[in-house]
Amino acid sequence: MRNVLLVAIVVLVALASCGRGAFVSNQVAVRALETQGYTDVQVTDHSWFAIGWRGCDDKDAARFTATAKNPAGQKVTLYVCSGLLKGATIRTP
Repeated sequence: MRNVLLVAIVVLVALASCGRGAFVSNQVAVRALETQGYTDVQVTDHSWFAIGWRGCDDKDAARFTATAKNPAGQKVTLYVCSGLLKGATIRTP
């Protein structure tokens, strides 16, 4: 019984840490891009599972895919990596 309880706790903690990115708002990505001079920002995807394998850091909780116009006026696709209690990082695919 004790081992079953331990396994259940480990599984619950793992699921909670994987799903924490579901609570990060799209506005985090929009603000990060607009602060860096991007305009016409459109968030096209919000991923929160296995973010470390999708181009973001292992400590990030969410990855947003966005299209925007860069400061030179070109339309680009970008990733914005973020977490619940941290800032955002802009990355190119």
